[in-house]
Amino acid sequence: MTLKDLCKELKLDPRVTRMKLREAVKNDPDLAAIHKPRTQLRWLEGSPEEKFIRKAVV
Repeated sequence: MTLKDLCKELKLDPRVTRMKLREAVKNDPDLAAIHKPRTQLRWLEGSPEEKFIRKAVV
């Protein structure tokens, strides 16, 4: 699953969602461990990472 897929599903603006995730990564070490800089935001559907990301953007 990619961020683009998540934004379509939740009807969110991708730009705003990326900004929210960047702020969440600064404040949450668990999210920081999931995402490596300069890589696409991608995770497995139903994984713990997806739960963290959904929680951060909603």
